[in-house]
Amino acid sequence: MNQRNRIGAVAAFAASMAVSGGASADGIFDSLNVSGYLRYEAAYKLGGEENPYNQGGNLFNGVAVERSGGIPPSEAGLFNDVETRQIAETDNDFNMMYLRGRLDIGYKFGDNFNFVGSVRAIYDPVIYDEFNPTQADSQACCDYYQQPNYFDYAIEGGGKANPLEWTGRDYMVDLPALYLDYQNGPLLVRIGNQQIAWGQALFFRVLDVPNGLDLRRHSILDFASEEYSDKRVPALGVRIAYQLNENWELDTFAQKFQSTVYGNPNTSYNVIASQFTVRDFYDDYSDELNYGARIRGSIGDFGVQAIYSYRYNPDGVFRWTKSGVNRGLPGTLPNVIPGLTDNLGNLLQAVVDLLPGGGIPVTGSILAETAFEVDPTGVHSADEWFTYAAMARLDALEGLNASIEEFPQSRLLLAAPVESDEAARRELDLFFQLSGGMRGHIAREYFRERVFGLGTSYVVLGEPGSFLDQLIINLEATYVPNRKFTNTSLSRNYIDQDEWTSALVMEKYHRFTRAFPATYFVFQYMHKSQSDLFGRHLSGFGATPEESVSTTGGIDGGSNYLVFAFQQPFPSLVWRADFAALYDAEGGLLLQPAVRWKPNGKFTVEAFYNYIDTVSGNPNSNALSTAEWADEFSMRISYQF
Repeated sequence: MNQRNRIGAVAAFAASMAVSGGASADGIFDSLNVSGYLRYEAAYKLGGEENPYNQGGNLFNGVAVERSGGIPPSEAGLFNDVETRQIAETDNDFNMMYLRGRLDIGYKFGDNFNFVGSVRAIYDPVIYDEFNPTQADSQACCDYYQQPNYFDYAIEGGGKANPLEWTGRDYMVDLPALYLDYQNGPLLVRIGNQQIAWGQALFFRVLDVPNGLDLRRHSILDFASEEYSDKRVPALGVRIAYQLNENWELDTFAQKFQSTVYGNPNTSYNVIASQFTVRDFYDDYSDELNYGARIRGSIGDFGVQAIYSYRYNPDGVFRWTKSGVNRGLPGTLPNVIPGLTDNLGNLLQAVVDLLPGGGIPVTGSILAETAFEVDPTGVHSADEWFTYAAMARLDALEGLNASIEEFPQSRLLLAAPVESDEAARRELDLFFQLSGGMRGHIAREYFRERVFGLGTSYVVLGEPGSFLDQLIINLEATYVPNRKFTNTSLSRNYIDQDEWTSALVMEKYHRFTRAFPATYFVFQYMHKSQSDLFGRHLSGFGATPEESVSTTGGIDGGSNYLVFAFQQPFPSLVWRADFAALYDAEGGLLLQPAVRWKPNGKFTVEAFYNYIDTVSGNPNSNALSTAEWADEFSMRISYQF
C-alpha cells in the first residue's frame, strides 16, 4: 500500500507503537519519549495437519511403502521390500505461542539531532509436541538438526546472523531500531541499525528491496495490514535523504548485508524439508554492503519514483554440498532377498573389497565426499524423495543426477546418472535400502544483483462521493538482469535469467453511509516473469509424487497474483473488521478475515483466521500450497504504554 496515504485505522494502529506516542517528563526529560507494548499472541490449529516439512509431520511416518531397488542404470527392480518410516508423529494444538514486549525510546538533542532506539523481546514457553532426535536414534550433522531451536539461527563457521540480536532456543532479544538522526533543513542523515520500507507491501514486495525478511516468528501469516513491519531485517547503515525542491526528494542508503532468515528445522513454520541439512554460508558475506537510491516527486498530476539497488539478494540460492560426515552404510539388506539379511552381499561387497582398507567401513569416507549422510531422519524411499521434491518445487530426476555428477566419489558406490523417472526410483530405493535413511546436505549462498525500478501514482478525481473519486492508482515495476535462482536440480550451476516484476495497486477510502466511517479498500495485481511469490523458479513447478518436473514440465508465462482487502471501522471506533485475500492464478487461495477490538487507548485484542487451500489444479503448481497445512486461528492481546 502507498505509505504516504496510509491513514485511518491502519495509521492509528501503527501510531500506538510509534516512538512519538510515549510519555514525557519535565525538565531535562522534556525531549524524552517512551512507548511500547506487552503482548500475548498465539496461533491455534483448527485442522489436524502437522507441518509436513518437519520430522513429526512427515507424510510418510507410519506409512508402509513398497520399495524396489535396482542397480543403475537398469530399470529392473532386483530387491523388493516394504519400508515404514519409524519417526514418531507429533500432534500439536498450537502452531505458535509467544509472550513478547517492545520498548521504544526517542530523545531529541537540540534542533538537529534525534535518537531513536527500540528493543524487542520474545519468549516462547515451548508447549509443543516436539521432534525428539534421541527417540529417532538420530546422529544427524549440525547442532540445528537436533532439538528444535526456535530463534537461534545457525550459520557455518559459528558466527551470528545478526550482530544486534541475542537468541536461544526459546527466546530472542533484538534491536529493530537503534539510530541517530541529523536533520538540517532539507537534509536528513540517519546512522545506525534501521529498516527501510519502499513501495507497497500487502503480500507483495516490488520496490521494497533494501531489507530481507525474518520469518522465524509467524512466517508470512501475520496480520496482512501490517505490511511486513515486523518482518524486515534491520541492518547497520547510513541513510541520507535530501529534499531537492518542493516536488522532488532523493533517498540513498548503504547498509550491511543481512540475509532473509528462515524458520529452523522442526519449528512450526519451517518450509525446508527437515530430511535435508542446510549449511548457510552467510558468514562469507557478512562484511558485504548493499547500496541503493530512490528519487521521487511529481510531474503534473502524476507521482513518480525511480530506484536502483546494488545488493546481495537476501533470499540466497541453494545447491548440493559435501556432507563431510564419515558414517558408513550399515551393510544389511533386511527382508530384501533370502540369504542377504546379515550382510551387504555380492551387490557392493566385491566393490568395497577392492577399495583401500576394504570392507564396509570404507563407505563412510566415500559418503563424506558426497552430498549425503546415513541417518534415520533422512529420506527412506523413492516415493518420499519424489513427493518432497515436488513440494519443494525441485526436479526429483535431475536432482538425483546432479548429486551424482557433481560428486564423483558417489560412483564408487555404483551410483550413476539415469534418464527416466523409473530408473531414478530404482536407484534411489536401492540406496535407501542399503542405508536405512539418507540425509541430503545443501549449501546456501548469496549473489550480487542490480535492481532497477520505476513507479508512478495517480489520484482519480471523479464526481464527489462516487466510487472513483479519490481512487489512488499505483504502478510499480522492477528489472533485475542476470538474477541467480536455485537450480531445480540443486546443481551448483545456478539458473541465471533476467526477471521482471510488476504490480498494479488501487486503493481508496469510500463512505457508503453516514452511519459508519469510511471503508478502506485495496486491490493489487502482481506479475513475475521467472519466479513465484517467494522467489522459487517456475521451472520447478508442476511435478507430482509420481512424476518429476522433467516429465511434467514447469510453468510458462510467469506467475500472477491478485489481492483484495478492506478495513471497516465501526461507528464507535472500538471495533474494526478486516479482510484480506490472496489468489494465485495457478489455483492457490489465502483468506484472512479479522476483527479488532480496542476498548481504550491501552488494550487491543486482535483475532484473525488463516485459511489456505488449493481450489483448482495441482497443488505443486501454486505458491501458496507450501503453507496449506496451516489452518489456524490467531489471537493477539496487547497492552500499550
